[in-house]
Amino acid sequence: MNAYCVMGIIPARYSSQRLPGKPLLQIGGKSLIQRVCERVRLAKAIDHFCVATDDIRIYNHVKKLGYDVVMTRYDQPSGTYRCAEVLGQFPMVTHVVNVQGDEPLIDPGMIDLLSKYISKQTGFRIATLVSRIEDEEDLTNRNIVKVVINNTGDAMYFSRQALPFVRDAAPGNWLSQGSFFKHMGMYAYTSQSLHAIEKLNTHPYESLEKLEQLTWLAEGFPIHCIESSYHSRGIDTEEDLRLVTEMITKSEDASG
Repeated sequence: MNAYCVMGIIPARYSSQRLPGKPLLQIGGKSLIQRVCERVRLAKAIDHFCVATDDIRIYNHVKKLGYDVVMTRYDQPSGTYRCAEVLGQFPMVTHVVNVQGDEPLIDPGMIDLLSKYISKQTGFRIATLVSRIEDEEDLTNRNIVKVVINNTGDAMYFSRQALPFVRDAAPGNWLSQGSFFKHMGMYAYTSQSLHAIEKLNTHPYESLEKLEQLTWLAEGFPIHCIESSYHSRGIDTEEDLRLVTEMITKSEDASG
């Protein structure tokens, strides 16, 4: 790796309430984590990537596939903490892109967008991807996190509620009143910020909304929002798995 290094890290834990062993689930003859690695490998703006896991089954599987993998603590509370633990083993890494381990349809361009921005930053900087909300159901879906952004492109607040609130219009007409953004869940950090945020105490807002980035904002860490036209789909439920499998199967059949 270069002395000045941007590293992609794919957190992949075994335990999942709805889909135990999710990284090892099969999609068209390949594991979920294999498909994610194959997409990340196509990214051009990172110098290196690895999987960060808490389970020897995932570790052995990824190792057999030929990708770098690091064992991390079982009790890490989030992918961010898992990334920070890995960063401690690679002192040459200056910037990290946290890649969702349950999105086999992730576009490498999403990784490159974050990497190109964060690689130019120093100090305590964090970046994330957002996209415009165009569907009313997305606006009211509590599983889709919304974000309001200031004039410099930094996040002001994240919430599971529809934000901003439109006082003088019915909810069904809100999308015609202004711009609404959803959070895409990928982060990039300078090494300084990643080491710092793992030491923070959980803010009450994070506890209420179950959104770790609210602690970072409350502690004064700027989170820059990069608008993206890319789309991906994560796998959290059996229905997600079925739909993504169908999408991948159709795509691979079409490409021969």
